[in-house]
Amino acid sequence: MTYYQQTNNGDQNTSLDTSNDVNDAPVQMKNQPKLIISNYDINPKTVEAGEDFSLAFTLYNTNNKNTIYNLKVSIDQQLQSQPQASGENEALISDGSVFSPVNTSNSFYVSALYPWNTTTKYLNMKVNPNAVAGNYVIGLTLEYEDYLGNQYQTKESIGIPVVQRANVTIGEVKHEELSVGNQTQVSVNIYNTGKDNLNTFMCDVIGKGFSIDNDRKFIGNFNSGTTETFTFNITPEREGEVEGKIMLSYEDSAGNMHTTTKDFSADASNMGAEDVDGQMTEDPETGEMIPVDNGMDQNSGSSLLKSPFLWMGLIIILILIGLLLRKRKKNKKNEELIIDDEDIW
Repeated sequence: MTYYQQTNNGDQNTSLDTSNDVNDAPVQMKNQPKLIISNYDINPKTVEAGEDFSLAFTLYNTNNKNTIYNLKVSIDQQLQSQPQASGENEALISDGSVFSPVNTSNSFYVSALYPWNTTTKYLNMKVNPNAVAGNYVIGLTLEYEDYLGNQYQTKESIGIPVVQRANVTIGEVKHEELSVGNQTQVSVNIYNTGKDNLNTFMCDVIGKGFSIDNDRKFIGNFNSGTTETFTFNITPEREGEVEGKIMLSYEDSAGNMHTTTKDFSADASNMGAEDVDGQMTEDPETGEMIPVDNGMDQNSGSSLLKSPFLWMGLIIILILIGLLLRKRKKNKKNEELIIDDEDIW
């Protein structure tokens, strides 16, 4: 029995004949059959770790005269891995652990494939949930015979792009008490809780009712399992509720863009205002918010009227005024008596 090995890009077959009898030497065909994978299809086009996908590939007998017999196709269990250089995703996966057939074996059989004919095979496969994102290769071994019984073997490969699901979590928005016209620092933690390393990571914040300093931060590469902090300053422009939104944009290892947002709100007060109603106005010269001057604080006046010392002082003053008036009246009466006495004399 003679065994020929054929590469997918070579035109020569290597005989692996182990027969010691020269008289039993096989007759080599001048027009040897060749088998290739003419096309294949993956659904979905980009495979997600932990998910199933379907693989269809077409085998083509390129020979125009000779039929291929006893075709056996095997999926190599020792899968080659070729993670793409994207960010930090360059770790190698142990071979044979990335893909596994679902509800089928790793090989199948075709009795005959006629000249210039094709046959298409379908496989369902599952990706290891812990597979690092990258481009992988599934190896196929094709074994077949010609009509003389000569055996051939060729190897083909199919590229499978694998991605990890990007997942980003935004933590609690933290800040001190907000007051109108005063700048307050706001911070929020951002966690890469997915298994994919992210690229071109950008943080932005927008809102109404306040002005913002440091409203954008570029993180760049954001590796799986790490944490970043986004810090910015806001200055409330009015009393009451202020609202804002934190927006994150980033790219996964497959080049797909993602966005994640989180709304936040807080109440701003007029701490330190000296007016009754707590109203503020804008200084035309400086542009700063200043308290409206409505005169004396009514609350302070009301408290003053309730003071016992005030009433005691008023009573004493009234008594003194009464005594003074009484004394003046008595002095006036005495003066009139003196005048009358002088007239008599």
